[in-house]
Order: sequence, then C-alpha cells, then structure tokens
Amino acid sequence: MEWWLIIIIAFGSLIIFFCTGLPIAISFMALNVIGLLLLYGVKGLVLLPNSIYESVATFTMTPIPLFILLGEILFQSRAVDICFNAMDKWVGSVKARLHIVTLIFSVIFGAISGAAMASCAIMGTIVLPEMLRRGYNKKMSCGVIMAGSCLDPLIPPSVLAVIIAGMANVSVAKLLISGIGPGLLLGAIFMLYVITLIKVKPDYAPAYTATSTFREKIESLLHLLPFLVIIFLVLGLLLLGIATPTESAATGVMGGLFVSALFGHLTMDVMKKSLINTIKITATILIILASSKAYSQILAISGGARGLVETVSNLHWHPLWMLAIMQGIPLLLGCFIDQYSIMMICIPIYFPILEVLKFDPLWFWCLFLINMTVGGITPPFGFILFVMKSVAPKEITLMDVYHSSTPFVIMTVIGMFLVVIFPGIAVWLPNWLFGK
Repeated sequence: MEWWLIIIIAFGSLIIFFCTGLPIAISFMALNVIGLLLLYGVKGLVLLPNSIYESVATFTMTPIPLFILLGEILFQSRAVDICFNAMDKWVGSVKARLHIVTLIFSVIFGAISGAAMASCAIMGTIVLPEMLRRGYNKKMSCGVIMAGSCLDPLIPPSVLAVIIAGMANVSVAKLLISGIGPGLLLGAIFMLYVITLIKVKPDYAPAYTATSTFREKIESLLHLLPFLVIIFLVLGLLLLGIATPTESAATGVMGGLFVSALFGHLTMDVMKKSLINTIKITATILIILASSKAYSQILAISGGARGLVETVSNLHWHPLWMLAIMQGIPLLLGCFIDQYSIMMICIPIYFPILEVLKFDPLWFWCLFLINMTVGGITPPFGFILFVMKSVAPKEITLMDVYHSSTPFVIMTVIGMFLVVIFPGIAVWLPNWLFGK
C-alpha cells in the first residue's frame, strides 16, 4: 500500500473516531488495536503492553503530576487571590488598570503553576465581574483574561513542555526554559496592544484617580514575597542548575502547601479536591500518551512515516516554507481538536522530518509549544474559550468570547514570526545555561 494512502487512512480513521464522541485515549487505542490486527493479526497485539509501558514509565514524565498538583493547591486554596490583589496596589492609576494587572498576574502565575485553565477560571470568576462593573469593554476584558491564560503553559513550569519534550526526545529542562523568552515577549505584545487600543478607544476602560498609599504598597509587597519563594523553588532552582525539573516541581509543591497554610487557606477539603483533580488530569494525560506511542509505532511499521520522510526530503522546498506548513497544520487543527490530540498526531510524524530539514530541535519544539498554547483560544473549539464562557456572567455570549480571542490569536502568530526571525528569543537562555 502507498505511504500516502496509509497516512490518509490513519488520520481519516482518527478523525472519524473523534467525531463519534469517544474519549481521545479510547479513540487512539481502538485505532491501534485495529491497525495491529490488520498488519500482524492477533500476534501483533503483544506490541501494545510494551509501548504503553515505555511511554509512561520514564523519568521525564514525573514532573507532570507535581506541576498539576502545585497549580491545583494554589487554585483550590484561592491563595492566588491574594497575589492578584497585592499586584493591583502597585500598578497605579493608569487606564485599563485591571487589564494590565491581569497580564502581569498571568506572567507571575505562569511561573508558579502553568495551569492555563486554572488561571482563566480564577480571572473569569474574580476579576471579570469587577471589570464589567467598572465599565470595561466586555469583549476586550474576556480577550485579555484568555490571552493571559495562554502565557501560563509557556513560562515554566509547563506540563505541555514536559509532554512535548518527552515525546520529541529533547531536554525537558531546556524546553521548559526556552518558553521564558517567548512568554515574556507575548506578554509585552499583549500589554502594548491593550495600551494602544485604550488610547484609540478611551471608552473601552474607565479612568482611575485613586492610588494606593505607600503603607498599602509595602503591605502588599509582603503578601507577594511568599509567591516569589515559590517562583524561586520552581524556576530559580532550575535556572541555577541546582535541581532537575522533577526536583523543582517537588519543591514547588512544598512551597505551594506552605503559602496556602501561611494565609490560612490550607484545609482538608482543599487537599482532597487538589489530589482528586491531580489524579484525574494526570491519568488522562498518561493514558493519551500511552495510546499515542502505539499509534506512532504503527505509522513506522506500516511504512507511512518512512514514505512521508522520503517524500519531504526529495521536495527541495525552502526550509522556511516547510516550517510554515509544519507550524500551520497544528495551528489549523487547534480550531477543531484539543492540544493533546494535536501533539499525538503531529509529533510522531514531525520528529523524523526534523532530522531531514536540519532544524534546531529546541527552537522548533518551542515554536510548537507556542502553537499548542494559542490553540486553547482558537475558535471555535479552543478549550479555554469554553472555560471562559462557563465562568463569565450571563450577559457574555459565546460569540462575544469568540470575537474577543481573535486579536490575541493574531498577535500570538506575530510573536511566533518574531521567534522565527530571532531564534535567540527561545534558545539563547537554555543554551547559555545548559550548553548546546
């Protein structure tokens, strides 16, 4: 059978399974079983246990439950509310004050947990109603909150970065650190957009005259210090080379427990909810990873992946055209399916192609990571869009949420272009810290 026909059948069957409403993991596993039966008969099924074990029984995956637990502890305990209120005291009486605070908070929260859905839920529940009450434009407010949430998986700690690194066989520490530059760049672009838009359309945000006193600012700074400790435990130890990603994740969890207890928010109910949610999310991720490993093996065994690589190597297209296609596909897929499904589909095929195109793996997979984060706010099926709709006041419709995300999707794509033109934004810091 021709390689292109194998690829079409594999992808077409997967899309059909998705459309039936089956869970992602079951869709992948069902396709794996069918593929192995067709290729080798019943004997081929012995490949499944080995591939499942190899995909999840690796040390690179151990930070995943710890990063998720850290985010859940801070989310369930509502300790992050204190962090947000403390930053609000320092911004001053500028236009679009809550928008600016939201973006700054997203950068800081990204350096604490990297949980995009948690960040969106917190901001949508606490800050969005206050924005609407003060007269902020509802579409712009939703867009700022969702865009800020997308920064969380870029700035370490990041579960998405750990998964991509594990599947693509790149350094977990390097890929985690590579997200810092693009994350700060996108945060700056979003702030510039907000400030510029407010100047053009002043009615989008109210003016502020009241400012915080010096005493209030000092008190708020004291409230921020515990969160800076968490950032040091997670990010600082990693940057200094003192801890591995797993060790920094573990110390971060201890820091999260300490901060929650310090503010009196650590209860048995908080711990119960945090642990249950962590188990659910981790189990879902690992099942998907296990299923995708067998899927990539079937593509390799059937000759589909090899045929695709040979065809690409003979195209003689300019590498930038290939890069545009390879990054454009997941961007388009993000409109219809979730991040984990996209990673499972693309990474097994992209991995061998990168060797032919001679791209820097760290740079390419950092671009791919940005692509995965923006997929959360890409209409019509970005998962962060639905989180926002679920927590937003009733006056905000789903179409409002869709419209609010579009400018930030465009700005994220612009940010990706800048990373393509200036690769050092992504690779300079990890290469300087850990060597090439």
